Formats: sequence, C-alpha cells, structure tokens
Amino acid sequence: MPIIIDISDEGPPKRQIIELAFSEIGAAGYEFGRTPEEVAEALTRLNAMMAEWKAMRGIDLGFEQPHYGVGNPDNLSGIPHETLNVVASYLALRICPAMGAAMSAEAKGNLTRSLYLLESHYAAVPTMPLAKNTPRGAGHPHAVLSYSPFIRETAESVNPPVEEP
Repeated sequence: MPIIIDISDEGPPKRQIIELAFSEIGAAGYEFGRTPEEVAEALTRLNAMMAEWKAMRGIDLGFEQPHYGVGNPDNLSGIPHETLNVVASYLALRICPAMGAAMSAEAKGNLTRSLYLLESHYAAVPTMPLAKNTPRGAGHPHAVLSYSPFIRETAESVNPPVEEP
C-alpha cells in the first residue's frame, strides 16, 4: 500500500518574512540576536499591515491571520512566493522607526512602484453591470437578435441574490 504525503505549498513562513524585513534595514539575524519581543512586535505589525492591505487597498494575498493573539511566527503565511520581497520590504518600512533606522529615498521609490504592481495584479476589481436602458451598440452579440437597442437586464436578473435557508 503506497504512502501518500500531501505537501501543500502555503507560502513562506512568517518568520522568513520577518527576517527579510530585519535584514532590509540592516539588522540581519546572523549579526544581531533577535529577541522574542522583537519577533512578536514584527509579527504584530505584519498581521496589521496585511489586514490593512485587505481592508483598505483591496489586496488579498491569502495571508493567514491568527485567530488569537499575534500567532506563531513559524506558521505558514499563505502569501504567494512572488510577493515575498514586496511584503518583507513594506514590513521593513513599518519596523524601521522602532529600530532607529531609516530607509533611503530610492528604497521608498522602489516600494511605491512594487506596491502599484502588486495592486494591479492582486487587487479585487469590482464588477458592475450596465444600467438598464444602456444602448447595446453594434458589437453586442444580442444586438442583431434583440428587437430593442437597449439593455433590459438588470443586475438582479443576471445575478439573482442568493437566499439563505
């Protein structure tokens, strides 16, 4: 009987994001010892930043928020691997004032550009149907078959609301 091991890739560990952020501001773990309080504070800032991105910017990377407290830094983050550098760099921007460090203007400019790319790739784009009686136009597939040159469907007729039992 074969043994099947399910290896699911749920992003890098949160500790890896934190260590990358500390190394971004020049406080690498191999040079400076990391206290549990520093890791817990960075994890708190990481949780808050990811919740803010989801709520305020509409960027949902699938980050695993803790159910209680700040969580465990060794848990998997749930973010895609290609976003690791951007998330770690923004975490570095959030923790550098507490460490007495500052990021250069070039690094902040790179962060802004990378956040724009992240928003363009991962932000949820809201869909909005056209209003009733909007002209169909010649390119609409039903313009030939329909006797009306206007859209008669509404958002409710196309996507009826789901009723809960």
